[in-house]
Amino acid sequence: MIESRQKTARMLGWAGLIPFAGLAVTAVIGAPESVQQLLIGYAVAILAFLGGSLWAGALERPADAPAPLIASNLLLLAALPALLMPLSAAAGWLALMFALHLAAEWRWVLTGHPGWYRRLRLMLSGIAIGLLLVAAMGGTANG
Repeated sequence: MIESRQKTARMLGWAGLIPFAGLAVTAVIGAPESVQQLLIGYAVAILAFLGGSLWAGALERPADAPAPLIASNLLLLAALPALLMPLSAAAGWLALMFALHLAAEWRWVLTGHPGWYRRLRLMLSGIAIGLLLVAAMGGTANG
């Protein structure tokens, strides 16, 4: 059962990068703005989803400070303006939000998780951040 959950987590995690790759491609080729906005919205939604890890980690350790709960909300609120920004600015801003989330997650949550999951989260976040930076550079070149 545990092996099945690990396999599913890995599969869903890697599949979740496909829209980030799509965003990078749309930025480089200059796809329609509606497609770009859809993919920026996806990135904001994933950041909101990842905020749940900070909540789960904080709720597992009720004696610790509430910093992860506050950080998850602040990161999402800070990410929302990306929905109104041009692609290059939005993608760059979201890359920063994902990096800050990863730092918060590593500090408060991931230390209590198994090694395979920590490595997976580091790889997935690192690739998402890299693809967002490619999108930011591609959007700058095309916009």
